[in-house]
Amino acid sequence: MHVTTTRPALASGVAAASFFLITLNASLVTTALPSIGRDLGAGPALAWILTLYSLVFAACLLPAGAWTDRVGARRAFAIGMTGFVAAALICAVAGSLALLLVARALQGAAAAAVLPSGLALLTAAVPDPVRRTRAVGQWSAAGAVALVVGSPVGGAITTSFGWPAAFWLNVVVGLPVLISVLGLPPGTRNPRRTRGGPLGAQAVVSTVTGFAVNFSSYGVIFVVTLLVQQVLGRSAWTSGLVFVPMTVLIVPANLLAGRLTARFGAQQVMVLGQGLMLVGLLGLCSVDERVALWVLVGWLLPIGAGAGLVAPAMTTLMLDGVAAARAGFGAGLLNASRQIGSGAAAALFGALLGTTHFLAGFRVSLVVAVVVVAVSIFFGRVPTSGKVKL
Repeated sequence: MHVTTTRPALASGVAAASFFLITLNASLVTTALPSIGRDLGAGPALAWILTLYSLVFAACLLPAGAWTDRVGARRAFAIGMTGFVAAALICAVAGSLALLLVARALQGAAAAAVLPSGLALLTAAVPDPVRRTRAVGQWSAAGAVALVVGSPVGGAITTSFGWPAAFWLNVVVGLPVLISVLGLPPGTRNPRRTRGGPLGAQAVVSTVTGFAVNFSSYGVIFVVTLLVQQVLGRSAWTSGLVFVPMTVLIVPANLLAGRLTARFGAQQVMVLGQGLMLVGLLGLCSVDERVALWVLVGWLLPIGAGAGLVAPAMTTLMLDGVAAARAGFGAGLLNASRQIGSGAAAALFGALLGTTHFLAGFRVSLVVAVVVVAVSIFFGRVPTSGKVKL
């Protein structure tokens, strides 16, 4: 049985705050990397501070989701958040790169436990489909807000207090979240393994969509960043500003998606969002070395709006496609597919850009993204009344 609670506002708030924190963490640490490199002499291994966290996080999402269903959402969340805060504390006081890398790996594993258990808490706390859809929209918006504020906040605190402050902020934000979850009833748990049960076709469609959306959106960020810096000759600061309007637009799109999903259904909103993404992707295919920055910003806007609409809708579809007792597994499956999509885009697009003329590789990468999104739209139109064994 899954965790139950009579405090939906608290459970939804805890889930949203934890997603905000996990998303914020990546931006904070990215901004602090140069300072970490100077203090710890990381050299070429500096990238592993991010890479190791991401790899462990992605690898642990699916087993962490299944584990959430067995031990109970509140217990899994409390353990995961405790580990996340403790690992951040170790990172903040680390005096060597080796200790920092070990702590980052532990933090990735802990974050993998927090994400599905937080969604499982939300699912159990808000059983009404309409209210849950809106709560998922707010949950997604919390992550989008973290994307918007992460880099400037990280830059400000790193400049003022040094790189450990980026990790101390994880502790400061994480502790109230951990304390808050203790205010929820413990609920019940299912100690039996849940693998092998029927998985709704909604969950399969959601998984495919999650991969496609992250593949295309993170792939676009990757190739456009390189275009701005390497072809247009602009600074890293300028390339970051290009994405600000896109990321800001995700927040209201997340909130709007909750209302649209409640009225028209998740699949309709997913198709709408991915259609907007196709507009932006196809528009970017037309740019060359003479493109103005405002044109890039303009084509990125429908990608941000589309991704903002899709995220809450596909999360709702996933939660509707699994039994309540498997909500943790479903959340882990969806977010694992999204992580795989992000990593696959960077690997494939990096190879395409490195084996041909940059603009040719740029356009081929975008065409691949268009095809992936188009295939996902086709899957999104498939009836979802069946069950799949998983």
